[in-house]
Amino acid sequence: MTSNRLNSRPDLPRGVRRYTPDDLPVMTDIFNESALGGTSSPVLRAFSLKEMTFFVDCFVKEGDPIYVLERGGEVVAWLIVNRFCWGAQACRLTGEVSIYVRNDHIGSGVGIRLGQAAVVLAKQYGFETLVAWIIEHNEASKRGVQGLGATQWGRFPGIARFADKRADVVLYGLDLMSADKTPIPFSTPVQNEEASLA
Repeated sequence: MTSNRLNSRPDLPRGVRRYTPDDLPVMTDIFNESALGGTSSPVLRAFSLKEMTFFVDCFVKEGDPIYVLERGGEVVAWLIVNRFCWGAQACRLTGEVSIYVRNDHIGSGVGIRLGQAAVVLAKQYGFETLVAWIIEHNEASKRGVQGLGATQWGRFPGIARFADKRADVVLYGLDLMSADKTPIPFSTPVQNEEASLA
């Protein structure tokens, strides 16, 4: 990883905090804005609150970090860093990041803040590599991950379909260990009992 001012901060950006179950309704709304946009998300339909609760609960049970970003007392974006979806055992030190930003905050720097948070959290949770899947035409997300120092590691031509159009999916990666030989010490955040939805 080539260190820069965006990927080398030791702490979470201001406004970023661990999610609580009370955040789930607004997290669902933000997720659904992305899904119903129809061209930047692999999910093409809205989730109910019950579905989102189940979805988040799966990651909570795995101990994966789920954080929100607040501005003016409102949650405007959220992220999750989960284990890489392929080769869960062999690739267990690779984190896969997903970031969801409320439509009226796209382009405001919120995505970059959560990208910074994803790097900090990935190190705290013991990941050595961070990856992101991005639909080819999602230029904002590509610029964001490139700004954090990620590079394109792969391309899957035409595998995403939106109505009658196909799109490439690109995989971006960031090696968290190559330049930073002293990762942030692992410390599991204190679990709030309410955060466990089991």
